[in-house]
Amino acid sequence: MLVRLKFLWKKLSLKLKVFLIIVFGKGLMHLLIKTCRIEFDGLESFCEIASKEKCMLMLWHNRLIITPFLLSHYTPQFLYTALVSGHRDGEVLSSVINSYRNGRTIRALPKDRYRALQEIIRHVEEGQHIVIITPDGPRGPKYEVKQGIAVAALQTRAFVVPLNWEAKNYWQIKTWDRQRLPKPFTTIKVSFGNPLRFDQVSLPSLDEAKQILKNALP
Repeated sequence: MLVRLKFLWKKLSLKLKVFLIIVFGKGLMHLLIKTCRIEFDGLESFCEIASKEKCMLMLWHNRLIITPFLLSHYTPQFLYTALVSGHRDGEVLSSVINSYRNGRTIRALPKDRYRALQEIIRHVEEGQHIVIITPDGPRGPKYEVKQGIAVAALQTRAFVVPLNWEAKNYWQIKTWDRQRLPKPFTTIKVSFGNPLRFDQVSLPSLDEAKQILKNALP
């Protein structure tokens, strides 16, 4: 039966897959999270900074799956823009993020990295959206910070807030990053870490900035 379902799923068009995921998958995700107990650390501090300053959120790619729900429901006052792969595999994620009232995306292929970086910097400088970056995305290596977020942080002098969540019980999906999905009725601890901002007087090198950002995430 499972093999048959997998075969049928592969035969569906991308537009139909996106529709089904948004209508049914998103609903099931919300229902699952609603069964969980969610505890926050640093939420008030993040909201205070984000309401006054240029701000970016960074999180590891394998914590991405429930993040749109968390930000939409617990910080609905902010607009968020996430960098998403321009490849076909980024279409579903982009559509799900855009389906939230306060969610926006920037789509970019690897060959358009420079244009994507300029778009990130522009959004940060304008200060109307909080830019979300997964520093090891979209295809890894896992837990390795790429230079894009470091360049943006150095150039904009924006606050970079580490975001992480841990679940007592969770599944790991067989993706390159071992994407995590909380199990029903578990406890999810969401942490907004200490904000980072690179000093204009004594800027670190690009490699040093990458290491500082990596050390800020659990």
